[in-house]
Amino acid sequence: MPRFVEVSQVLLFTLFAGLSPTVWAQEPILLDEVVARVNEEIITLTDLKQELRRLRSSLRQENESPELLEQAFQREKRFLLKTMIQNKMLVQRADEFGIPDSVEPDVGKILEEMREESGIPSMEVLDQYLRQQGSSLEEYRGSLKQRLIIDAFLQQSVYSKLTLLTPEIEAFYQENIERYTESAEVELQEILFLREGADEAQLHKKAQEVLSQLQTGASFEDLAKRFSDGPTAAQGGGIGSFKQGSMAAPIEEVAFQLEEGAVSGIINTEYGLQIIKVVTQIPARERPLEEVRAEISDQLYRRKAQPGMKKFIDEMIESTYIYVTPEYREEYDVTDF
Repeated sequence: MPRFVEVSQVLLFTLFAGLSPTVWAQEPILLDEVVARVNEEIITLTDLKQELRRLRSSLRQENESPELLEQAFQREKRFLLKTMIQNKMLVQRADEFGIPDSVEPDVGKILEEMREESGIPSMEVLDQYLRQQGSSLEEYRGSLKQRLIIDAFLQQSVYSKLTLLTPEIEAFYQENIERYTESAEVELQEILFLREGADEAQLHKKAQEVLSQLQTGASFEDLAKRFSDGPTAAQGGGIGSFKQGSMAAPIEEVAFQLEEGAVSGIINTEYGLQIIKVVTQIPARERPLEEVRAEISDQLYRRKAQPGMKKFIDEMIESTYIYVTPEYREEYDVTDF
């Protein structure tokens, strides 16, 4: 097992050259605290806080609610320090094989592709954008390079020793075909007659009059602008596209029975009466195997690699000096190091 030093360590940087004895007598300047040490390298409190900011920023994109964001953050942060330690250990070992130098060209290429795809005019502007997100181009480059180094090292050390046969991929595809089936989709327009505050008989009369006009060839867009109570009435009633299974049952039952360009009858809903038109219709589609082969291969490789990956990491931990400052061990669930 890795050896531990059972004393709290704090990284103190004191500049002695040119300082007077009066300065020497003062308290040392505390620039950063050591959270963990992996062989000869350290993880500082600044490093940890930086990764915590990145984690929160990443989770914010998936959790709009502040409460859900905080729950996800507290759940994920417990594994963060362990991941940082393992990553540093892997990068150190990868360095012995010269992998960091081999991925350097890919770092620049990926950054350039990301800049172009985002429509960002220059790396300087990209840096400004990242700084607005609490990062920087230098930090992002370093993080990207670390991921590429680790991926390349694990590919060389673990994944390259695995075998994945074509029948395995084909069997997984057939057994999980529902995952690779895209739902049918319709683009709709609506004319909505809200029930709230309206006389029910008058509401039905108004809806029937509009439907009669539609059945004699009147423009759906024009009637929506004149009579609809919906939020998109001024734009002709367009309400967007919907996949099967995503709409209220009364609307969905009708929408997917209509042909493209067809207009429904009067639909009774929770909020009132509604007439819909199917603008475009996209049928359900099974994505062909060739389209998802790479995705399936990646998933199966990762599944096959799990036992060997755990053994590989455990053996590396055994041969690595790892120290974690006591106050961070339980908070970040690294008591097993």
